[in-house]
Amino acid sequence: MSYIIIIKKIIFTMRYQTKNFQTKNGKTIYVVAMWLFTFLSCPHLLFSQTKAIHGYVLSAAHHKPLSGASISLVGSPQGVFSNPDGSFVIHVEENDQLTVGYTGYVSQTVTVAAGDTLTVLLQQQESRLNDIIVVGYGTQKRKDLTSSIATLDNQTLASAPRANIGSALQGSVPGLQVVNISGTPGASPKIILRGGASINAPGDPLVVIDGIVRSYNDISSEDIASVTILKDASATAIYGARANNGVILITTKQGKAGHSRLTYKYTAGYNQNRGDYQYLDAHDFIYYNRLGNLNSGRTLSQVNQSRGYGLLTDAANLASFDIQLLTDQNRYLLSKGWQKMADPYNGDGQGRNDSIIYKDHSGEVKDLVFRNTQTQDHYVSAMGGNDKGKYFASFDYYNEDGIIVGSSYKRFTGTINGSYKIKPNVEVTTGVNLSTAGQYGIATSDANVIYRTMALWPTFNPWIDSAHTQPNPGVGVSDGNPLYWLEKMKRTNTNNKITANASLKWDILPHLFVKGTGSIYYNEIVNQSYQFPTSNYTDLFAGKLSSYTRDAYNSNNSAFQQQYNATVNYNNTFGGLHDISVMAGAEYYGLKNNSLYVHGQNAPTDDITTANASTLFPADGSNGVAKPSLRLCPLLEGCSIVMITGFYLQRYSDRMLFQALPPKTALAISRAFPEDGISRMRNFISSQPSVMS
Repeated sequence: MSYIIIIKKIIFTMRYQTKNFQTKNGKTIYVVAMWLFTFLSCPHLLFSQTKAIHGYVLSAAHHKPLSGASISLVGSPQGVFSNPDGSFVIHVEENDQLTVGYTGYVSQTVTVAAGDTLTVLLQQQESRLNDIIVVGYGTQKRKDLTSSIATLDNQTLASAPRANIGSALQGSVPGLQVVNISGTPGASPKIILRGGASINAPGDPLVVIDGIVRSYNDISSEDIASVTILKDASATAIYGARANNGVILITTKQGKAGHSRLTYKYTAGYNQNRGDYQYLDAHDFIYYNRLGNLNSGRTLSQVNQSRGYGLLTDAANLASFDIQLLTDQNRYLLSKGWQKMADPYNGDGQGRNDSIIYKDHSGEVKDLVFRNTQTQDHYVSAMGGNDKGKYFASFDYYNEDGIIVGSSYKRFTGTINGSYKIKPNVEVTTGVNLSTAGQYGIATSDANVIYRTMALWPTFNPWIDSAHTQPNPGVGVSDGNPLYWLEKMKRTNTNNKITANASLKWDILPHLFVKGTGSIYYNEIVNQSYQFPTSNYTDLFAGKLSSYTRDAYNSNNSAFQQQYNATVNYNNTFGGLHDISVMAGAEYYGLKNNSLYVHGQNAPTDDITTANASTLFPADGSNGVAKPSLRLCPLLEGCSIVMITGFYLQRYSDRMLFQALPPKTALAISRAFPEDGISRMRNFISSQPSVMS
């Protein structure tokens, strides 16, 4: 759970009701003491002069009444709605401010004057219809869109620190499902459009950033200029079968002509564990477990062999579980925080009156696992330019520690782009984005930490020593002090991404231009881990190791992607009424994947914490080269796609609109390189026409 501190004015509204009581003589006395207290404690209520303000809400263009317009008092929950004739009545004071709003119109704030009548004229919000929306291979005005397309409000991105924009899409776009499948810091949520295209395993939408197919994890939210979601088939058809699950188009900020500007922004968040299950304390845990065993017929000797509520007497259990039979020798522990309770087995009819002493450690492991943390986001950018050239540069540092100990996410992102007109009709644009990130999850599974570790025996002492410097390993990674197992595992995670792009735009004629774009995208993920020898609590006190194979893992996954496209665009207006837009283009998309993983064991020393020192490499499939399953190239190492596409848009006097996507041809070549050296090629041609009118 995260909290962002925002200063707001909070107004409490209290409502009182009088109650009547029946006296002996039958007379009814109304209790007004509460009312008197309210007015005496708030003397300004006695002198506030409220009055009824009558008003009308009309459209500024035709002075027609607006029914259902909202009229609310600024800084107060008080508000009313306008009647079918646009009239309203509200009780306010002089100089109060009213906010008047209506769907499709610009909201207006007015001040109550000395008069009793108020007329508010609202301007129609036509600017939204002329907003420029980024669509596939170009832009269109919102009013020219006939397909299902949604945009994300940039204020949503600025409201809180975010590891990626996936969380910003939650609840922001109709028809878009965003589900957090992991609480690991920096983890991307599952995004599903239109309920998914499969009932079994719906795929992710195609993400296109500045024309490049790539992930959005390393993009700073402050660098984003716009986010467009293409939902239906007509909107996504221009991308072909790749867009079967929808398209998310992201455009990053570019330089602007004008004065140079340097910006720094710091955003902070506070993360706190939410409320969770309440477990039994040590007293109830011991009592009900022993009582249940007694009722089930187990003998005293049998129940005393159980961890946590049994009375085990060996050194390892005496040091790890603070529960003992009360004797004269250990009675002094009652003055050191231990407690005493009667043993349910006393009532077995044999006259025993044994007592158990214990120390309550309930909640101690929870305090070790969960922590309150902070999220920090430092962002600095510079931009500027003139009519010849523009530039934009930014640097972002994001750091988030997870509420579960050992989990964290840290990212550095740098971006620089610019454009320059080498001739009045020729413009060159280039850009580079570099990022490196490290993401660490918890040492074991989510279920083990949240449920199993939290439900440890409340008599279990998570520390070996009284100074709390030596964590107790317990039975295993899910049943002991998590700090011990974190110390015994060395992990490194690095995700490096490089994106570079360049484009050339040539204005051949006033309404005709050609644009060519090329880009590369390199994504590398390197994971390394080393397991130091470990012991459980019984072996630890026996001076033995429980595991000493010294497993070392190393995985390297990389992807190199190339994209090249060329488009011809024609846009013209005839007679101020007839608009025509035509685009035709071709694109090449190439992807090459490499995956290498190594698993080594039995290193002679812990001084070298990589697989380099391993002497055994198991032949169990954990070593070799992987062939990952990719959405675009299933079960293959790479693929190439050549696509020809385009669109036609015709609009007449804002009354008639015709849009068509002509048949599109895509040639996909998939490559595989098996060990025998035989290569296989698979070709398929798909045509997907789309016509809208």
